[in-house]
Amino acid sequence: MVEINRTTAAMIILAIFISYPFVSASLFGFLFTTNTTNFSIYNTGWNGASTFKEMFENHSNQGQISTIVGSSNILNRLNKSEMNNSQGSLIILGPAVHYDFSEALAVLMYAINGGRVLIADDFGTANDILGVLSIFLGFMSQIDLGGLGFGGSYGGTNMFGLDTTTNATPNGDDECNLGANFPIAGIAINGSLLADQGSYNDTPLTPVFHSPLSNTTSGSTYRMPAPWVTEFTTGLSGNGVIGNFASIISMKVRYPVNATEREDGTCDVTYVTKWVPMGEFPASASSAFSELEGAGFEIPDVSFSLQIAVLYSSSYAWLESDIETAKYDVNKIGPNTTEWGNPNVGFPVFVYFPFPLGGDIILCSDPSIFINKYIDTSRDDYDNTYDNNQFALNIVDKIMRNRTGQTVIFDEGHLANHPLSPTLPLSLYLKFLDMITMFPLFAWALPIAAIILSRRFMPKRTQAKPLLLTRVERYYGRSFFAVKMRWFLEYQQYSRGLELIYRRLKRNLNRRYNPDVELTPEIAATYLVNEFPDRFSHRTITEGLSIIETIIETRAVISEQEFLDHYLFLKNIGMEIT
Repeated sequence: MVEINRTTAAMIILAIFISYPFVSASLFGFLFTTNTTNFSIYNTGWNGASTFKEMFENHSNQGQISTIVGSSNILNRLNKSEMNNSQGSLIILGPAVHYDFSEALAVLMYAINGGRVLIADDFGTANDILGVLSIFLGFMSQIDLGGLGFGGSYGGTNMFGLDTTTNATPNGDDECNLGANFPIAGIAINGSLLADQGSYNDTPLTPVFHSPLSNTTSGSTYRMPAPWVTEFTTGLSGNGVIGNFASIISMKVRYPVNATEREDGTCDVTYVTKWVPMGEFPASASSAFSELEGAGFEIPDVSFSLQIAVLYSSSYAWLESDIETAKYDVNKIGPNTTEWGNPNVGFPVFVYFPFPLGGDIILCSDPSIFINKYIDTSRDDYDNTYDNNQFALNIVDKIMRNRTGQTVIFDEGHLANHPLSPTLPLSLYLKFLDMITMFPLFAWALPIAAIILSRRFMPKRTQAKPLLLTRVERYYGRSFFAVKMRWFLEYQQYSRGLELIYRRLKRNLNRRYNPDVELTPEIAATYLVNEFPDRFSHRTITEGLSIIETIIETRAVISEQEFLDHYLFLKNIGMEIT
């Protein structure tokens, strides 16, 4: 039975740890050739996103597709040279595995530094990323923007339709302007289920979304949204974009509740923040501002739809909190007083956030818009009644515009992969490596652990020290041969020790047989076999001594066990002749 020492066992465990994810991924990929993961670009079924990926590949034949199967922290390690001299784009469809803070921050910084990010999520996993974004939005909503507004000026207003003058500062008419501060303190996927009785395909849970209009069925009018909305809606037939189990985008808004003028002429404004459906912001803001009208304050114009929205539900939609009942019996659900419902201009499900450095965040609360069932024109069940295919093409064009040859990255590591999916073991393995190398609570301990393990398990290098006469004299009562042999063994110089024993044996053979020629292995074997025919074999003696002479001449490195085997062989000969 082979004995496994501690070092060997550690190396075996390390080898298994390194090879397991790759071996298991290869095995699962061989056994399970069909990918059924929702929103995976490798899933060619009705619920996959393979067609969406092909749209990027076919866009001017310039799209280069890559994937993340581990942690999104890898985005921090990409530079412009790796992205073909331009920032790339990140596509996150239907994430089911939560992002830790470092991953969420990596995605946000990727967008801030110029990357384009599409996040399509229905039940709120992407809020891990949007929560980090909300920290920045909350900070911006608390500071004075110095008259700059945010996001540039459109006809005297910023992208949110608010005046770009400094907040809480008297204007030329000695009135306080209440509308210049950044109004949004947070943004999130609501996580409830959107049901729409006014615009749907089969049931209210398969809503059909439309682009903003100049008026609604209730007669309310609102300003046409920002110019870039048409870049997403060009070519749409008007039949709408169909979804499936969608949610909505909500926002945390700062509303003024009180405003007074200080003695020095500046304004003291008290704000309150609360979460509202994004589409409800204009109506609720108008109500909040109107309460302060006539008190010497300039009231901003808020009779408009939020200008960053692209797709809306109808005004007969509501949020259903009883998701399980809604999925299995849609006839048992309906709007009630405890849920958001019947918005003035519909609920936005698709919005666009530009960043000053050229990056974008495109946020969608229904990833099903982009599945093969709705955008693959070659499928037998494809319904050309709806505009999902054209809408997806417009998004691809928007993301790829002015970035020829960019790398488009799909996040496969946060999908709900099946336990036998080839992606799952690789994803878990890479996330573990990322956690121990980048997460602040563990990363500091990694180099310390590596040093300790290397000192414990790596073989130690030993170097022989000079054997001086003074050292030999200290071993009173021992022969020089014994001291020297002990020295060789202590420093694992086994070939030198073997040479010492062999030279002693040759001296004894020369004294015993007094040969006329040099004592070679063949001559030594002849003498021994002639004198001890029952004890020795000519062939065994010749081969054994020849091997030992080769080791001595080449100074070959031998193990302790090999040394013991040769030592016993020489000792057996020595005992017979002495």
